[in-house]
Amino acid sequence: MKSCCSAALAICVCWSYGFGPAPTFAADWLVIDANRHHLNSTSQAEWSWFADESEGNRFQTTFQIDGEPAAGTLLIRQADVRLTWKVSVNGTEVGRLQRDENDLIQSLTVPAKAVRQGENSLVIQSTDQTADDVQIGPIRWSPLPTETLFHEVTVNVHVTDTDSDQSLPCRLTIIDQDGSLVPIGGASTDTLAIRTGVIYTSTGRASFGLAAGKYQIHAGRGFEYGSAKTSISVDPRSNEEVSLSIGRQVDTDNWVACDTHVHTVTHSGHGDATVSERMVTLAGEGIELPIATDHNKQINYQPDAERQNVRQYFTPVIGNEVTTSFGHFNAFPFRDGVPTPDHTETDWDVLIPAIKNTPDVEVVILNHGRDVHRGYRPFAPENFNAASGDSLDNRQFSFNAMETLNSGAQQTDPLELFRDWMTLTNRGWVITPIGSSDSHDVNRYIVGQGRTYIRTDDDDPGNLDVGKACRDIRDGHVIVSAGLFVNAIVNDQYGPGDLASAEKPELSIRYSVDCPDWINAERVTLFQNGIPIRETEIRATDDREGTWKIARPKHDVFLTVLALGPGTQHPSWPIAKPYQPDSRDWTPKVLSFTGAIRVDADGDKRFTSARGLAENIYKNSAGDFASLIESLRDYDQAIAVQAASIWQTAHGNLLNEPVRSTWQAAEPACRQGFARFTQAWRESEIARVENP
Repeated sequence: MKSCCSAALAICVCWSYGFGPAPTFAADWLVIDANRHHLNSTSQAEWSWFADESEGNRFQTTFQIDGEPAAGTLLIRQADVRLTWKVSVNGTEVGRLQRDENDLIQSLTVPAKAVRQGENSLVIQSTDQTADDVQIGPIRWSPLPTETLFHEVTVNVHVTDTDSDQSLPCRLTIIDQDGSLVPIGGASTDTLAIRTGVIYTSTGRASFGLAAGKYQIHAGRGFEYGSAKTSISVDPRSNEEVSLSIGRQVDTDNWVACDTHVHTVTHSGHGDATVSERMVTLAGEGIELPIATDHNKQINYQPDAERQNVRQYFTPVIGNEVTTSFGHFNAFPFRDGVPTPDHTETDWDVLIPAIKNTPDVEVVILNHGRDVHRGYRPFAPENFNAASGDSLDNRQFSFNAMETLNSGAQQTDPLELFRDWMTLTNRGWVITPIGSSDSHDVNRYIVGQGRTYIRTDDDDPGNLDVGKACRDIRDGHVIVSAGLFVNAIVNDQYGPGDLASAEKPELSIRYSVDCPDWINAERVTLFQNGIPIRETEIRATDDREGTWKIARPKHDVFLTVLALGPGTQHPSWPIAKPYQPDSRDWTPKVLSFTGAIRVDADGDKRFTSARGLAENIYKNSAGDFASLIESLRDYDQAIAVQAASIWQTAHGNLLNEPVRSTWQAAEPACRQGFARFTQAWRESEIARVENP
């Protein structure tokens, strides 16, 4: 990535796509500037892979127009654009860079009245006061207007399923010799959703225009499928016929692909995917159970899906992102016509029960708990103890699911919400982990990139049992996924969401990790009560399956298995950058993890959480701290954290002597648990002073 920061180097990179020599531009195109330029809207760096100093928030150059002025097209290569950058010719704004972090070619029609014979001035400038590191260039000028330029060539693509030879809904990605997404001649229809360099087709067929040149065309259908590509070199007024075939590579039999967080500009008012385009993108990414979650609205996708002939690919569900000033909650399924929940309510103890009491509603998800919306962040340290899961602002965590992965609003640390979920599970809340995309767009954030797999019958995606699928979500029979698919079975019988019995002295945890050949997995980890206890590196395909043996725990625990791999930044399925980054450093990852497998170690046919066990230990200690610490000798760190929380609430500061000396002299698991709690407690105390 760092090589892309230098203007001198950037023009020479990106030949990994297989084109060979450096690009040549069309003979009748004027190269205004052949270099790459690093700009920043402020003096503060946004990302560490950029040079420390940019060229400023304004780029200016000149170009010559010979002959009579006429409408033409500016072509600006851009990357990492998050905010607003205006483009002006001779003082007239002719457009803006696309607000899209992908590497792409922005095309802007410049009217004849904006240019003049001779020297012309081009300015690209930001007026934002928030840091936005961007790359621009090369910049070119074509004497042809966009409607002519991007119809120089007609390309017809047909994509089929390798196994059935039938036409297949899919995503097409078209890139140039630099690996940039390119402008496409054509508009979205009931069967196509088109953006720069990307076409979703619900029929497996697409006909579109391009400027003459050399390109690569990629076909894919989410991470369950392989990808196919071909290179084309096309001259003006030519037609190109392209046939590609892709096949399923990830076995998700009896697991339904669900995206619980899907928007449209039609109903949410922001983003760019219309409801018609959303139907096409859902089919193209293989989402079998999409939940419509526009803000404070309950939208039924079924009429559009039927009209566009994609209903056989998915079963739409009416949901609602209940968008309050104190958190966002996705709720579903709603009956068509049921009144919407009161999004003005600020008391969770009123709002969440009211949503749950709505007829048919099974699932209430806390969305993006680490993001700030309207000045409030549910899991900010002033509101939440990240070690114990304690609510510090008197809001009960009575939602029954939470986003642990949101691919459209990623955290800088992709496992932060995963750890929060494990903490809340230890705290005693029964909460299902959720993966979603939060996509409002056709391409900037890819629908279904983050998704939840539900353990239910998937033989007929167009006729899924919605009630059962939602109950399975509520009960935790899920796998969270973004590019990988991990599963785990305890004692050859119990999977995510199950209560596993443990009669034998040993537990067997069989795991599998699956992904297509264009994604890699690096390691798989077993967590017990949120603590990693086994890990296996994945160096070869054979490492993707295995079995761990562990001694039967001395007390009830929950297990989960996590798989991680390097994130792809290829333009056909790039991992989006963090939505609200808290660091200049970020490394993209693909990942997957299972819902909780609860282990009944004491044989009482029920599960007792770390909090429940800690409460029993505290009660038996009768308020004697030394007795409490001694009783924790045979328990793990997670239970010690909860015991620390209980003592702190009942008796005060754990840092006071002689209490502090007592826990610091305890067994390692106990000592580590108390240290972890007190560190988080300190962070919360400081935050509550700074953010009263």
